[in-house]
Amino acid sequence: MNGGNKRSRAIRSTVFALVICSGISFWAFSRHGALSIPEWVVFYTLSGLLVLAERSRIPIHAKADMTLEDVYLIGFSLAYPLYVVAWAGVAYALSTGIRYGKFWYTQVANAAGTVAVILFARSVYGLFSSAPSPSDPSWAASMLVFTLVFIVAHMAFFGLHLAVYVGMRDFRALWKETYPPQVLLVYCIEILLGVLLATVLHTAGLAGALLFTALVMLVAWSYRDYFKMARHFRALAITDELTGLHNHRYIHSKIDEWIEAKSEFALLMLDIDHFRRYNEIWGHVRGDDALRAVADILRANLLPGEEQARVSGEEFMVLLPNYDLAQAQLKAEVLRRAIESADFPGADQLPGRRMTVSIGVARFPEMARNKKELMVMVDEALYKGKFTGRNKVSLFESVLDEMKRDFALDHDDQEIIKTIQVFLAILNSKDRYTYAHTERDVVYASALAERVGLSAERLRYLRFGAYLHDIGKVEVPIEVLAKRGPLTHHEWQIMRSHVEIGENIAKPIPSLGPCLPIIRHHHERYDGTGYPDGLKGDDIPLEARILTIADSFDAMTTSRPYQRKRSMEEAFIELRRCAGSQFDPNLVEPFIEVVEEIGLLTESHEEDLA
Repeated sequence: MNGGNKRSRAIRSTVFALVICSGISFWAFSRHGALSIPEWVVFYTLSGLLVLAERSRIPIHAKADMTLEDVYLIGFSLAYPLYVVAWAGVAYALSTGIRYGKFWYTQVANAAGTVAVILFARSVYGLFSSAPSPSDPSWAASMLVFTLVFIVAHMAFFGLHLAVYVGMRDFRALWKETYPPQVLLVYCIEILLGVLLATVLHTAGLAGALLFTALVMLVAWSYRDYFKMARHFRALAITDELTGLHNHRYIHSKIDEWIEAKSEFALLMLDIDHFRRYNEIWGHVRGDDALRAVADILRANLLPGEEQARVSGEEFMVLLPNYDLAQAQLKAEVLRRAIESADFPGADQLPGRRMTVSIGVARFPEMARNKKELMVMVDEALYKGKFTGRNKVSLFESVLDEMKRDFALDHDDQEIIKTIQVFLAILNSKDRYTYAHTERDVVYASALAERVGLSAERLRYLRFGAYLHDIGKVEVPIEVLAKRGPLTHHEWQIMRSHVEIGENIAKPIPSLGPCLPIIRHHHERYDGTGYPDGLKGDDIPLEARILTIADSFDAMTTSRPYQRKRSMEEAFIELRRCAGSQFDPNLVEPFIEVVEEIGLLTESHEEDLA
């Protein structure tokens, strides 16, 4: 808020407070004039109790405290003349405003408003009970009227105050924040205590009010400590101790809450790149400092309504209410750049010499029907970014979704696409490496295809074929797929069968016909010793020859349990050595050129996800 807005709000609220106080004073004077001696005693007693009560709020709920001033004003208004209560209320409003320093006008307006509301409710109450006493037969019915009038008038008056203070543009959001449903419960408790005080006053007079005050203050003091402790433990349960952000429990409960309410929101998942290496170099104490620094950057960019949490070691989540995908991507990019540009001690030892994050983006309900689907999508979007270069914002978009857009698929084809989607999800759950490997293959193969001049249509089918080329591994047992040692002859035969299984999975969709040779032949060798058909030279489809190079290069430059990871230069040497035997010799040098341009998509110290 700028200075001009602050001054404008202060002026509006001051005028509002003075008008209310003047109105109450004029009404009280016109009703009676000067006070008698006994009325002065009531006036001073009530004024003193109000000042004391203003310092003794009782917590009832995390979002609402009970103000004892309301209790005294209600009790005294039901037992003594209203003009006495009015004068005491004005004195209380003006005197307590001093405690609030430069924001005195807000306190005066709130206090005077409370007095005005109670006087109004008591006046309406008087229409139903000429003798306001617990012994009166109409007491219960008239108290119900008083309660309803008090609640409605209180909300209406303070709604008017909010509208005057912040203006109508910001009124709705502030109203929802100021008056959660728990406030109605607090109002009811205040009225019940006020009625109890009125009964005490009718029975024992001002001496009873002093005893009532002593009891209430004792209970308030005891309960306040209990509630403070409860709040403390509740905060511990939903707060990440290291960073001060919310924790895994809190953010997932928010996701559940928003999905149940059918709210639209975007979800960001952030993962710090190379954080394991940072810890290895500088130790966990420096690593903890880095996590706190990232959390501070997130907090600095927090907007109203957003939720942030640290959900695991170096992973954070951000919930963005009512953000569309474009807005969510923009927000993610703001966070990514803020972290990249921040100064982290020791970050010069990391690749790129900066601390960076990869961010996955997904949205509900547009991209997921439930929480499980949403979490899978944002997780896959994150890992897509991490394994295709890092330090980027990645939006979840399945290649299968592209197929649905690009091809005229009938109902049966749509059902098969859904089946393939299930197969890919199963494969991803069995072997995270295969998913990340496929994403990189698509990037490498597409770059080489563009370099050798493949047409746009053939490039499109190459991308789809590259994405689906390992889908047949869904039928390979996990103990074979992730075995850490050499495969036996039988296990090797099982592994080789994945190309034919993959072809059979995609075959029922006529539109994917051009992709089938890519899926089937990406393990053929240029010299004819590959599988499954032993094709040789140019008999192997060009797209399959392109994918073979991309596939082999990524396998060489990625950590696997059964082989040593090679550097980019070592992999280039191997590609050149196998040109003419395993690889098309006309494609090796163009491939090396494009890799040198786009860079290695796997980094040193990449975690082994096999």
